[in-house]
Amino acid sequence: MRFVVIVCLILAITSGHDARPDLDAGKLQIGSFSFRTLVDGKEVGQSQIQIHRAADSGNYVFSNLVSGSFSQSWESVATSTFAPVSAKLSFGQGSAARTAFDLSYHDDRVTGFIVSQKDPLKKREVDEMVAHDTVDQRIDWAAVMALEKYVKGQEHRFHVYDAGTGNSLVTVQIGESETAVVPAGSFETVRVSYRIEKRSGAETYEVFVTKQTPRFLVKEKFPNGSITELVELIKSKSDMPK
Repeated sequence: MRFVVIVCLILAITSGHDARPDLDAGKLQIGSFSFRTLVDGKEVGQSQIQIHRAADSGNYVFSNLVSGSFSQSWESVATSTFAPVSAKLSFGQGSAARTAFDLSYHDDRVTGFIVSQKDPLKKREVDEMVAHDTVDQRIDWAAVMALEKYVKGQEHRFHVYDAGTGNSLVTVQIGESETAVVPAGSFETVRVSYRIEKRSGAETYEVFVTKQTPRFLVKEKFPNGSITELVELIKSKSDMPK
């Protein structure tokens, strides 16, 4: 009888949560994307996002070089279904750049190290379990773009991992279609919001993604009030029509 009660409780709990949505990196535009960062309407920096597929492994490599007020660089590698492979982050640029963390994912586990921002010589080893539906937090925005389809009002859930805040639940909400005007042009987009339940507090992001595939990011609004807008898109030659 106790076993039956436990099973019923498990079913009741899991029925209230969506299974991880199917994520397909093949739905993303491959190439290089230049953005500008705005704070209170003023440009405070630029970023250069690149997405390409590794010929040897078939994994997708995402990278970003950010200059200006939020200077940093990162790289995140994932499979075509967004299972994380590795991630690394550095703050600053050139000789002033300092490593923040270097991570490897395998078998629902993450290992590596994180460097103390107060004491750059102090490292903390990382070795912990992650949820089976985890996406590396560097590319949460890309995972949102990799959903099978956009249906207004539909919700999706998965987890993200960050070396500083651990595993966090993400809830994605599909919103309205709208025209987004940015320096790169005018695009028909879908507004998608996602909320990350971090230990330090919940954060909500809004992305404006092209309706048609292959999809790419047109604009993003961050919890701190900053906005990034697409300035230029350079498609990969391998993705060009022949």
